Amino acid sequence: MAQENKPRIFQDGRDMLINVILIVVVMIIAVGATGLCTFNPGKPENGPVQEVDAKTFLGLEARGVDFPVRYPEMPTGWVTNSARRSMIAQQPAPVVGWVTPDGGFIQLTQTGADSKTVQSEVDGKQRTLDRQDTIDGHSIEIFKGTEAKTRPLWVIDAGDARFAVTGAGTDAEFEELIRTALATEPLSAQ
Repeated sequence: MAQENKPRIFQDGRDMLINVILIVVVMIIAVGATGLCTFNPGKPENGPVQEVDAKTFLGLEARGVDFPVRYPEMPTGWVTNSARRSMIAQQPAPVVGWVTPDGGFIQLTQTGADSKTVQSEVDGKQRTLDRQDTIDGHSIEIFKGTEAKTRPLWVIDAGDARFAVTGAGTDAEFEELIRTALATEPLSAQ
């Protein structure tokens, strides 16, 4: 007798499943009506690169470090999209990153630490010396990662500072950034 007085909705698992489906449909309609949810199958498209004011950042950093800091003015198509402070040998080391015209990414770290310290502390990844080169009379050590996903690291002794250049760019892009950085006058530390 008690079974006959129960509402139909509580009789078996099938009724529970129908209720769950109904709730999901109502939820999809409610979320869809807000317009805050989208579904775009396929690969993502690259949006515009957010540009940062790296020159101002490096100007501020130049006042707080004991080595000359440079802001390389890169040609049209290079977009500065990141600027941050890292630490090498317990000293501040400004880092600026660019998106290159071909869609690559290269970042320049500047420090007063010696080349060996730079290589071991720039990002904590293990690398081995691949080759040595010179650009505009400055020695360059090019390190290759011991793991497949570790990006190459170019360490440059600029005399009064060391540069560490890494990223996902071509050798020509690395060389262009290095040449520009070496030819750039240091920012005022005042």
